[in-house]
Amino acid sequence: MISDIEVKDNLFQFIKGSELANSVTGVLSKTIRPKNSDKEDIVISILSNQSAQIQEVFVNVNIYVKDLSITKNGSTQNEMNVGRCREICRLAFDLLETGSGENFRFEIDTQRVIAVDDIQHHVINNKILYKHINDN
Repeated sequence: MISDIEVKDNLFQFIKGSELANSVTGVLSKTIRPKNSDKEDIVISILSNQSAQIQEVFVNVNIYVKDLSITKNGSTQNEMNVGRCREICRLAFDLLETGSGENFRFEIDTQRVIAVDDIQHHVINNKILYKHINDN
């Protein structure tokens, strides 16, 4: 069985140095997002990890994008940075659509863009299905 930590390590190495990782303004993290960050951070987290001959693990690769402050009719509000989200969505999908390594492969299950109002960001949520072959 492969642990959550090993899954994160494998995906971290896959993303590190990629066009996606090089295009964001923040950090790539296997743990948490830096406190009070307003940068485009990538955070890898495990949703579920099932033990079996072919082990299936669902993983989130979340990418945070700061909203734009827009003034309309004398009032300022935050809105999704559509252009930047579109660009990062494309880079993330191209990278995470399918991938493989020693005894594992993964594919993107879903990609969504979700508002995170309390920090004035949108998060690009890439849900990954990671499969590991356990040799018993």
